[in-house]
Amino acid sequence: MDTQCLETQKAKHPELAPLLDKLASYSNSKLYHQLTETAIEYIQSPVFATGTDLVDLFEQFLKPFEKKLDPVRWVFILSIVAKQKDADGALTLIAPFEVKKEVHRDACFLWKCLKGEKQVVSKKYEDAKELLEALGKDIDESYDVDPLVHSAFHKTYASLYKGLDRPKDFYKSSLLFLAYTPIDKIPAHDKSRLAFEVSVASLIAEGEFDFGELLQQEILKTLDGDATYGWIMDLLNAFVEGKFELYDEALKKHKSHVEGLPELKKGVDGVMKKKMQQLALMDFAFRRPKKQRRLTFSEIAQHCRIDQVEVEPLVMKTMAENLIIGKLDQVDQDVSITWVKPRILDKDRIALMRERMDAWSSQTSMLLDHLEEMTPELLVS
Repeated sequence: MDTQCLETQKAKHPELAPLLDKLASYSNSKLYHQLTETAIEYIQSPVFATGTDLVDLFEQFLKPFEKKLDPVRWVFILSIVAKQKDADGALTLIAPFEVKKEVHRDACFLWKCLKGEKQVVSKKYEDAKELLEALGKDIDESYDVDPLVHSAFHKTYASLYKGLDRPKDFYKSSLLFLAYTPIDKIPAHDKSRLAFEVSVASLIAEGEFDFGELLQQEILKTLDGDATYGWIMDLLNAFVEGKFELYDEALKKHKSHVEGLPELKKGVDGVMKKKMQQLALMDFAFRRPKKQRRLTFSEIAQHCRIDQVEVEPLVMKTMAENLIIGKLDQVDQDVSITWVKPRILDKDRIALMRERMDAWSSQTSMLLDHLEEMTPELLVS
């Protein structure tokens, strides 16, 4: 252990001197739990987003504590230090610290996640895929796995799917990553970028329609007012509402941004347009009273901006994806919709539901009054 390394760090980063003093004190006192937590706090400082200072700290100060620290936390420290190496250098750095499953199960899982992550960065996609598939089976068969492992596993899978250009799988893995990862554990400089990437994936992923649930994700709040990524919210809101007017407005307003992203530019006249047609049909049906959900082909064609001959395929596809349930009549050229997939209720939809409840209440009162009037006649007869 080289305590001189701490002095070198202090000279470079005087604002972090209190943490470095704690590291020196805890190492001398052999308070390894406190040493671990302080080391993690130190190496996660934003100042280390670039440079190689952490590699020096690791090699000269932290390395001798490998057997003294909690194995899972040790691999977590290793993962942060490895970010200051290129992919191949990181694989070389972590190789000597491989943890066997018999020694510590969760640390073994976390180390494999780290290895898979670096394989993805090195574009060794097949190696990463093979590793993650085997690891996924081990995790599924294990009990009470550390949430940190789940978080790292789904994050690595998301990065693999991003590299393989599979937006639907990237989207699902990213949501699982967010489910296992407290928002305050995601570096501040990564939050808005991740929120943006997840949003783009949701727009271009085939068969993904849960935009209301996406907007409930806490990380999406980081896009509010963000000069670089915040514009994507206008497109998301258009999909949430299922309104072509909002979609057109967002595309016009952010034309340069959309054209600057090949996946979005391609999706505008492809998958995004088709999804908007399905969402528009859902919203059209939802806003009609339940007893008036018999929609003609011409109404649907006009509302969803398609030719009348395209209505039947649109309705069948929307039914196949369990977005609506109904009966299509080719003879009468209409569709009777009995169910629309539940969506997150915003203020407008809540107001619509309230109107329907008020109407139902009024009809019920009228029926009750009518029955009360008929009661004496029924008793006499």
